[in-house]
Amino acid sequence: MSTPFDAPQRGGSTQTRLNSAAAEGGGGGGGGAAGGGTNVETQRLDEAANALVELRGDTENVDNTADDDTLNAVRGLNKHTAGGMAEAGSWATAGSLMTMDVRWGSQVINLKTMLQDISDKLHTTTGHYTRTEQEERARQNSIGTPFG
Repeated sequence: MSTPFDAPQRGGSTQTRLNSAAAEGGGGGGGGAAGGGTNVETQRLDEAANALVELRGDTENVDNTADDDTLNAVRGLNKHTAGGMAEAGSWATAGSLMTMDVRWGSQVINLKTMLQDISDKLHTTTGHYTRTEQEERARQNSIGTPFG
C-alpha cells in the first residue's frame, strides 16, 4: 500500500521555502548542506497528516470487525455448554478470547491516539512553516532600499 508521502513529487506543488535568500547574497541563514535554505513542502506534510487520519479510521473499522468476530467465536464456544451463559466464558478458550479482545482493544486505542497525535503535529508544523514564510515575506517586502 502506498501513501501520499511515498508518491513522486508532482509539479506545481505548494512549497514553503524558509530563508530563501540566495546563498551568495547573504542573509537568510542558508545553513543547508549545499548552502541553500530549508525547503519544506507543506502540501506533503498535509498529505501525510491526512493519510494518518485515514489510517486511523481504517484501524477503527478493523477493530470493530475483530470485536464482532471474537464475540461470535465466544458465543459459538459457549452455545452448547450446559449451565453456562454465552458471555460467562464457560470454556477456557472463550475466556481467553475475551481477554485477548480486551488487550487488542487497548492496543487499538493506543495506536489511534498516536496516529491522531502525529497527524495533529504535522498540521501544526505546516501552519508554523506557512506563517513563518508569510512573516518573512512581509519583512522582506517592508525593507526599503535607496535603489527603488
